[in-house]
This record gives sequence, structure tokens and C-alpha cells, in this order.
Amino acid sequence: MKTVPRLTTPRLVLRAPGERDIPAWFARASDVESAFLAGDPVADDLSAGARWLALAPQRLVDGRAIKWSIDQAGVSDAIGTITLSFGANEAKTAALGFVLGRTHWGQGLGSEAAREVVRYAFEALALDQVTAEAAVRNVASLRILAKLGFTHVESFIDGSDGERCGRFVLDADAGSLACPVTSA
Repeated sequence: MKTVPRLTTPRLVLRAPGERDIPAWFARASDVESAFLAGDPVADDLSAGARWLALAPQRLVDGRAIKWSIDQAGVSDAIGTITLSFGANEAKTAALGFVLGRTHWGQGLGSEAAREVVRYAFEALALDQVTAEAAVRNVASLRILAKLGFTHVESFIDGSDGERCGRFVLDADAGSLACPVTSA
């Protein structure tokens, strides 16, 4: 059985999600602005957390995604999640997605977690490319992608909610990961 690799940075530990993460997930998922910026539906019931958690192990076993909970030293609950999703047609490519709880915005933690997952994607998984999508009005996510060296390749309208979005790519040979982690 596949396991989620534990990744660490100076301020964070990225680990497999577990039942203890459901309340923190629900707090993020029921925050209207946070859910809207992430392009997710607003959770209206804590039981949605059990459904959210149940998806992660099966997607890992199927080779479709690796999801991490993000822990910060001194904080009792996970502060967010970050995911690499693998498409069936693109064996050497993964899509990056991340969500942080509102109280952790603007501290450079999203950049730190994303940098570590992208490093893992290129070094440990030997991927050729990492992609990402973000709503145009999600300035913080756009800033994180820019810091990591992602390049805008396409604008589009999300068919599910009419949101203006951008699609971004980072190639393994871009060399941007040599940059030190900085605060957002």
C-alpha cells in the first residue's frame, strides 16, 4: 500500500490527513470567502469532512493524488491542505492545489508548503512539469505561484461558477526552487 511521504520545512510538517483534521477542515471549508477563493463549495455539515477525508487514501492508492495536511509548530490543528493531482494522460505532470485557513494567510506559509511539494514533485517523483489553476481575484495564490516561478499559460472561465481563472505551469528545468523561501 502506498503511503503519503512526510515532508518538513523550517516551519511546517506536511503529513497524511487523518480524522483529527476534520474539524479544522470544516472550519476552512465553511468559511465562505476561503471556499470561494479556492473554488470549492461551502461545507454546511461536519459530516462532509468524513467524506472529504475518505477520498484521500483511495486517490493515493489509485495513483490519482497525494494530499497532505499542513501542520505548523505551536498550532494544534492543521492549518491547511496541499495536493498533487495526477492526470491519466500526463504521466510526468501533476497539478498543485492548496488551501490555508484564514488565520494563517499572509505569513508565507502557503509559499513554504508549495515550494516543498514542488521540490518533492521534481526531485522525488521526477516529474517534468507542475501545473496550477487559480481564480484571477485570488491575489495571494497568484503571488505564491509567481514566487515559485510558475508561468501563466492560459486564461479561462470556470464553467462551474463563471469565475475568471488562470492556468499556470512550472517546468522541472526552470530552476526557480533554488530561491529561498520568503514571507508573503
